Amino acid sequence: MIDWLTHNLTGLGQLLAAAGTVIGVTGGLWIKSKRNDNSMQKYIIDTVRKENQEANLEIKQVKQEYQEFQKLHEATVRKLNEQIGLKEEENQQLRAKNRLLKAENDAYHAKYGGIDYQ
Repeated sequence: MIDWLTHNLTGLGQLLAAAGTVIGVTGGLWIKSKRNDNSMQKYIIDTVRKENQEANLEIKQVKQEYQEFQKLHEATVRKLNEQIGLKEEENQQLRAKNRLLKAENDAYHAKYGGIDYQ
């Protein structure tokens, strides 16, 4: 009976050893694959994070440039509005002066008549 057990258990032992080897190799490959996946995921996350930081920096710079442009735009608009106001005031003064000169001219023509340029 011992011979029978030894004979059958030897095959069973070899089978278990082979199964253990297969499981070990498969587990090792799975762990290596998982590490590769993890390193790939880490690489992707690091790359995305870096690109995100660069994009955020660019956005921040564009915002600063936009704010500077907006300040310049507002100053230019203010200056142009002041110039328009001055021109409108000057225009009103010239119109008033023209009315006075026209009235003076009309009075001259009424008093002395027209001028002949012949």
